[in-house]
Amino acid sequence: MATTKSFLPPPFIALSSNPRPTTLAPTPNPRPRRRNSLAICSASASGDPSPPPEAEGGGNPLLALWRRTLHPLGDYGFGKRSVWEGGVGLFMVSGAALLALALAWLRGFQLRARFRKYQAVFEFTQACGICVGTPVRIRGVTVGNVVRVDSSLKSIDAYVEVEDDKIIVPRNSVVEVNQSGLLMETLIDITPKDPLPTPSVGPLDPDCSKEGLILCDKERMKGQQGVSLDALVGIFTRLGRDMEEIGVHKSYKLAEKVASIMEEAQPLLSRIEALAEEIQPLLSEVRDSDLVKDVEIIAKGLADASGDLRRLKSSMLTPENTDLIKQSIFTLIFTLKNIESISSDISGFTGDDATRRNIKLLIKSLSRLL
Repeated sequence: MATTKSFLPPPFIALSSNPRPTTLAPTPNPRPRRRNSLAICSASASGDPSPPPEAEGGGNPLLALWRRTLHPLGDYGFGKRSVWEGGVGLFMVSGAALLALALAWLRGFQLRARFRKYQAVFEFTQACGICVGTPVRIRGVTVGNVVRVDSSLKSIDAYVEVEDDKIIVPRNSVVEVNQSGLLMETLIDITPKDPLPTPSVGPLDPDCSKEGLILCDKERMKGQQGVSLDALVGIFTRLGRDMEEIGVHKSYKLAEKVASIMEEAQPLLSRIEALAEEIQPLLSEVRDSDLVKDVEIIAKGLADASGDLRRLKSSMLTPENTDLIKQSIFTLIFTLKNIESISSDISGFTGDDATRRNIKLLIKSLSRLL
């Protein structure tokens, strides 16, 4: 009798060749077995078996919360390694997005700042070290720099870029190129003068040139040379040359003149010496005589007389005497005015010719009677 090969697993291999109806034991519910197999797969995928609930609650609460968060992910096949790799990828993607946003914002800020800038042209007779990058200052504050320099036989044109259109340059300003500092750095200084303008439009506005109060975009303005190291070196060079000429060519003549003056002054010095010898006995006699005492007595008498005069003045010019003198002066003025009016009346009375003849006849009659 031929034997049949069984394809059943080892626990269910038939013991005899005769097929017998075998009674299988009741199988348990396959759902819990599948759940256990999923738990085993998740534990094997993560490489770290999940701790029991008692161990989760007894440690760090944050660690327990993290494990409880990973436990549902493990049911779907996400292990610890997968979660870390996903977090790193998410971090890199978010970092790249933030970097792109920052670069876009910076680019927009640069574009916005570029649109707010304006340029002007300053014309100088001497460059004095002006180059690309030379700072431009208004009252000592840097507001821009030089972006281009054009030179010609007539002048130097410095193209200046101001960083903000809110910074205005009045047309009555003084533009100077100065060299200052320890290294003599070249600077373009702008100094506004009074009266300060109050423009209604900015330098980038189309109506700026019509208003004519401030320097507009792409306009020109003349500057002048201020403090310059080259000019200072030139001044000292010319001064040294002049001093050299004076010292070399005229020193000998000066020495000759000094020698001749000393020779001419020699007789005068001898005369002065003789006069001093003659005056010396006279001075000694004056010291020995009573002339000095007499002079002191006279000076003392004059001082006493001046004191007496002061006392006399203070005694005479009292307030009462001053008031009386003022009243007397006023009375004298009033009397003079009356005399003047009487004399004017008399002159008016005697101004008639008939009256004069009658007075003369009266005087003659009286003289005859007398």
